[in-house]
This record gives sequence, structure tokens and C-alpha cells, in this order.
Amino acid sequence: MDLWSICFIALYSINIISGLSMVFARKVDVGRALAWLLTFIFLPVVGFVLYFFFGSTAKYRLFYHRFRFDTLSSAYQEAIQKNRTQLKSGKISVPSAVAEYYLDMIRMNQTNANSVYTVDNTAELLVDAQANYTRMFAEIEAAKESIHVLYFIIKTRDESGKRFLALLEKKAREGVEVRVIYDLLGYLKGRRRDYRPLIDAGGMVYSYLPTLLSSVISVNYHMHRKIVVIDGRIAYTGGINIGDDYLGLDPKKTPWRDTAIRMTGGSVHAVQFRFLADWHYLDKQAGRTKAYPNKVTDPARLKSYFPQPAETGNAGVQIITSGPDQEYATIKDSYMKMVGSAKKYIYIQTPYLVPDESLTEALRLAARSGVDVRVMIPGIPDKKFVYYITLSHVEELLSSGIKVYTHKGFLHAKTVVMDDCIASVGSANFDSRSFRLDYEMNALVYDEAFARQCRNTFLTDVKNSRELTLENHRKRNGLQKICEGICRLIEPLV
Repeated sequence: MDLWSICFIALYSINIISGLSMVFARKVDVGRALAWLLTFIFLPVVGFVLYFFFGSTAKYRLFYHRFRFDTLSSAYQEAIQKNRTQLKSGKISVPSAVAEYYLDMIRMNQTNANSVYTVDNTAELLVDAQANYTRMFAEIEAAKESIHVLYFIIKTRDESGKRFLALLEKKAREGVEVRVIYDLLGYLKGRRRDYRPLIDAGGMVYSYLPTLLSSVISVNYHMHRKIVVIDGRIAYTGGINIGDDYLGLDPKKTPWRDTAIRMTGGSVHAVQFRFLADWHYLDKQAGRTKAYPNKVTDPARLKSYFPQPAETGNAGVQIITSGPDQEYATIKDSYMKMVGSAKKYIYIQTPYLVPDESLTEALRLAARSGVDVRVMIPGIPDKKFVYYITLSHVEELLSSGIKVYTHKGFLHAKTVVMDDCIASVGSANFDSRSFRLDYEMNALVYDEAFARQCRNTFLTDVKNSRELTLENHRKRNGLQKICEGICRLIEPLV
């Protein structure tokens, strides 16, 4: 037997082992497992390569355990255990409406997502990039100790990106610690040299991921979180990246509608923990020669990252993160819990609507139970392939009595609000990619005033949207239906 035959048999055997592992060991959902099994059968060599790069997440759980921030992780685990005990014993105050109907949601996120519940927060809704940039840039300008930034996209070649990096460079020259993480594939026009002035000024910058091999292995997995932490006291997250198009300056995708959230209080510590864990993960993979000497693991520096909150409010907040390194799709689980717990209404905004069967069933049952379920998607798509999949799901929702709206522009907000009581604002879309493949972060806010603001924002957006009807949606042309069917057929693979 020649070498090529031996290699072919070996790869085919790996295909079979991967398929059996997916079905019997990893318990992947049936649709996705079947799609990959068919790929293994008809593409016996290529199939394994595709699965390794685009389907398997097991390697990330191994990477996480190898490169995790042990000191901080241990401290966080102690904090979450204490938080659970205090909530159970009644030592943590919970709003009356939450305590009566939704206390189990807090407990579920504590246990399922290791999410600390804090009650001393302020939460401010920012409904466009202009408001976000104005507030955030001013607070970066006033920073005294540290600025930690993580974005999926920093458009370094347009005016917003240049202004942002120039501000960070200025603060680094003033002696403020500046750390930046950006996704290498989020903005393909960007170059490492775009960050050189910031690095020369003393700033520290990592791309996700820091080495070529890591980036090739992770080509299908994105660092999609949006994080800014200023002096350990103020945190921003949401859907808004850094770029001119987020200001509505892209003529092909305007108006651009997006949402972010600004927080102070104990919730900032949870956001800070996530950033430091992500930084340490990249720092360890960079190796000794490329890694920065100023380590986040330094005890004195680590203590300064978690100051006592100077400003306090009374909003309850849980920070929920997910990624391919986690066993469970914790953000999807939080969405499922919100849909299943809604008593009066639940309003959802998402640019990409690709719910799996379980989430579709949860939405259907909520609507059939008398809950006012409304979903808003873009009227102008940015990715035709995903938009076709989104439209293919709309008929199922409309048939269940769910109201569906298309915004007149490009809707990039990722928000869920329910019952004038709880709202979620973050980076995670309502799709399988956000749930399984990308690193995401959402802020879950338990506060009536904030929830009402989110509800009113949704209703204002309804005025700038078109409501879809089942009758008209079924009249879409045959070519579009064919495109939707083809795209949906390969949906489980992406």
C-alpha cells in the first residue's frame, strides 16, 4: 500500500471517529450533526478539514483550560459562590417584580453562566453611535489610570477610527495604561501598522489571535465582544463598534440603528474580569518574545483594576458571556429563559435572525400563550446570505402570531426587553453563530425604568419600520424562495 492510500485511509478513519464523537460523545443537535455527517460521507478528506476549522469547538475548551487566568478565575469563582449564597439567604435586594416572577432567571444565570448579580449599578441606554462616541470619548479623555478596549471592528482607516486611536495614543503618552484587543478578521483593510503610533506611545495591542497559526485555526471563530472599561469604574458594551458606518455615513446602509449601554457600579468588575481573562488568554499565546512585559497578573496592578465603585445606583445587572470555549450556549440560554418567562410582552431587535428549533418553539409557545411577541430585523441587509436565512424563518414566526417588522435602514441593535422589568443589551445576535461560534457579551439589566426606556425605544423604531404580514410575505417571488431554501439548507454548517 502506497503512502497516499495510507493517508487517505487515515483521514477517512478520522472522519468516521469525528462523526461518531459528534453523535455519541458531544451530543450535537440532530440537524447540525446530520449536515456534518453528510459532509464527511461525500467529502471524506475535505470534510474533516472543514469540520476542524468551521465546526469543532472542542479545541477551544482545551485552549481555555491551558491559558486561563488561574488567580483571577479562582477569585471570581469564590465571588460567584458567595453571590449565590447571599441571594439564596435574602441578603441581596431584588426588585419586587423580579422577586415575584423572575428570581429563577437570576439563579439560572448565576449557575449556568457563572454570572454575578450586582445591585449597585447605573445603566444608561445609548441608541446611536453619536451618543455612544460623544460620552465614551469624553470619559476616555478624562481617564487617569487605565483604559481597556476590545472591539470586533476598529476601522482604523476612516475618521472615527483615526480619532479613536489618536485619543488612545494621547492617553498612553500621558502615562495611562492602554490595552486594546481587536479581531484580526473584523476589518480586513486594517493593518498592524495602523496601531504603531499607539504602541510607540506605550499602548499595548493584541489582535485576535496574536499568531498566524492561531488565526488560521480560528478563522471561523470571532472575538465579537464590545468592551470599554475606563479606570475600572465605567464600562461600555453593546452592538456598536468603531467606524464611520456606525454613524450612518455609509450610503448603502443608512440610516444605521444601533444600541449600546454605559454602566457604573459592581457590574463594571464583571466586565473588567472578562477583558482581563481575554487579554491573558492572548498574552499566553503570544509567547515570551512577543508578549508584553506589563502583565495583568501582577498583584499590585490587578488590585488597581477593581476599585470600589465611586458611583452607585440601584439597578440589578448580570454580565453574561459566551464563546466556543464554553460547554453551554449561555447567552442563548438566557434568551430562552427570557422568552419562556415573559408574562405580558417580549420585544426583540436583531440584525440576524437564525433561531434554532428550540428557540423557534419557545417564541411560538410564548405567542400562543398570549404574550405580545415582536421581532424587528433590518430592512436593508449587510449580508445577503444571512438575510435570506432570516427571511426564511419569518413565515414560521408570522404563522404563530408573532409580529415581525423590518426597519427602514440597517438595524444592528441586539436588544431584548420584557414586561417593563428586564432588558438585555449586548453583542449577541439571535443566530447560531453568536450562540455557538463567536465570543459574545450581553448585559442583563433588572430595572423597571431601564426596561421601559428599551420598550419605548422599540416602539419608536416601529414607527420607522414596516410590519410584515403573512399574506404579503407568502407572495415573495419564486427566485427569492429558492435562494432562501438553498441558504437555509447549509445553515447548520455555519
